[in-house]
Amino acid sequence: MRDITAFIETFRETGNYRTPPEQLGKPRRNSVWNSIVYNVRALGGSMLRGTWLSHQGRFDDHRWQECGLHLLWETERMGTEVILEGFEQLKDAGPVVVVSNHMSLYETFAFPPLMRAFGDVAIVLKESLMRVPLLGQTFATRKTIPVGRSDPRADLKAVLACGERFLREDKASVLLYPQGTRQPYFDCRKFNTLGVKLAQNAGVPIVPVAGQTAFLGVGKYTKDFGPVDTSIPVRFACGPVIEVTRSNAKEAQAQCVDFIASKLEAWGKVEVRR
Repeated sequence: MRDITAFIETFRETGNYRTPPEQLGKPRRNSVWNSIVYNVRALGGSMLRGTWLSHQGRFDDHRWQECGLHLLWETERMGTEVILEGFEQLKDAGPVVVVSNHMSLYETFAFPPLMRAFGDVAIVLKESLMRVPLLGQTFATRKTIPVGRSDPRADLKAVLACGERFLREDKASVLLYPQGTRQPYFDCRKFNTLGVKLAQNAGVPIVPVAGQTAFLGVGKYTKDFGPVDTSIPVRFACGPVIEVTRSNAKEAQAQCVDFIASKLEAWGKVEVRR
């Protein structure tokens, strides 16, 4: 197994990563079999290991990162590059609100542990995930803000109240996906302002992150475990640290949306609806 501590330390210092040639497996062809293999080895393996460790009371931050990096390394094993860029901006930023687009289950598992390289992090996630066997038990050990999505007003209150407490008292960054449900495209008009409102209320900056995780598609029978397209690199790019005030909230929101949309357009493979 690769050295997780060394990886995290290097990522924290440089803010960037690209799969080294020696770690890139022979490209696998897209097939039902290879998709099954990846879902079982990567997603299934991460969930089972996380559940087992949390049941034993040993699912700490290091183990969380271990499970997240397992996804990245299994992706590389399939012959697909993993590219992380721009995260050096978070090194001395302190607690921030991170807003990102949401394409697949991939970033739910892989992205938060990566963010842990820059400090504590809390995640806004669907309340229903907390009730999923195995998965819910694992997430229960982390800082989470569950939202039901059936009552937008209640969700807003929960995110603002709990998020502000995590940011102010725990000094933990808050990660959320303002577009709500996972989509294989990015609709700028449906990227809500919840992140900006939280950052403004808590008096912290907001940071946009663009993620391209079309490598793992949406499943036909179950949304979580879909087909794998090994030709699409997995990418996460961190945008600028944006200060949010009452007077510039609208501009901050536009800057976040434009950063994510521009990155996705430059990378290709993902439809952007402006």
